Amino acid sequence: MVKCMETPRIRVFSVAHPNKRRQMARAIPEVQTKITIFADDDVTWPSKILHWILAPFEDPRMGGVGTCQRLRRAEKPSPSQRIYNYFGALYLERRNFDCAACTHVDGGLPCLSGRTVAYRTDMIQDEAFTFGFTNESWLCRYRLNADDDNFITRWTVSHGWKTHIQYHKEAEVQTTLEDNPMFLKQCLRWSRSNWRSNLTSMFVERHIWRQQPWSAYAVHLTTLSPPAFIGDAMLVYTCYKTVQDWDTQCGCVAFGTLGLWMCVSKFVKLLGHYIRYPIDFLFLPLSILFGYFHGFIKVYAMITLNV
Repeated sequence: MVKCMETPRIRVFSVAHPNKRRQMARAIPEVQTKITIFADDDVTWPSKILHWILAPFEDPRMGGVGTCQRLRRAEKPSPSQRIYNYFGALYLERRNFDCAACTHVDGGLPCLSGRTVAYRTDMIQDEAFTFGFTNESWLCRYRLNADDDNFITRWTVSHGWKTHIQYHKEAEVQTTLEDNPMFLKQCLRWSRSNWRSNLTSMFVERHIWRQQPWSAYAVHLTTLSPPAFIGDAMLVYTCYKTVQDWDTQCGCVAFGTLGLWMCVSKFVKLLGHYIRYPIDFLFLPLSILFGYFHGFIKVYAMITLNV
């Protein structure tokens, strides 16, 4: 393909053994520009994304800039594909919400996703970065190949660089996720990555407590919160024990208020999606049920972090 394009600006490199981190480490030293951009092969860029992704680097302390992400909806999907696409779209919607909110509160974020992200080249060409990137392990026993974007994000923060998310239509990339049961394996992989990276950020490196206190509370600490099927059950039980001596009308009001609050709390981050696709309101009960099911995925991920 590159030969057919007949341009010296595109070069292809390889490594002896398939390994994403070592593949990235092979290419990074070849970069000659001040900014390096990583992109997955399944993303679609808007025409002006480079202007938006480069603008924050006018700040000399800006180390990494990420983008807003939306799911590219399948054409003529089957009923099951439509449901999996819906779950994937909501995953990205929640992620966009968390990243944008944390960025504008204290400059933090959960992770600069590698789907499309830019870093200052000097930072990632540092020999110490290359060594740490290609030799990271979990519990000093299990060498990591996954979690590459989490590592670079933590490196950026721990070395005093700023991070930013461009939350704008012209910085919005479209991507694909699995639209079949393999989506559940993606959720499991993402959950394992969150466990490993957030625990490392909070209890090993600990820079986020001082540099990004709101993000530490709003994003990282949620890793330790109980799954929804436990947390919501505890809320209902606590409410029941509280109102069991009340009159029936007041008890119903209390339970109704709790139910409304629980529904709103699960819905508010997804409001943007439902504004764009009102028809997806029909799937709202499925998203709530999947939220409870995802709690089991989170627990299973916790006990299989070495995988």
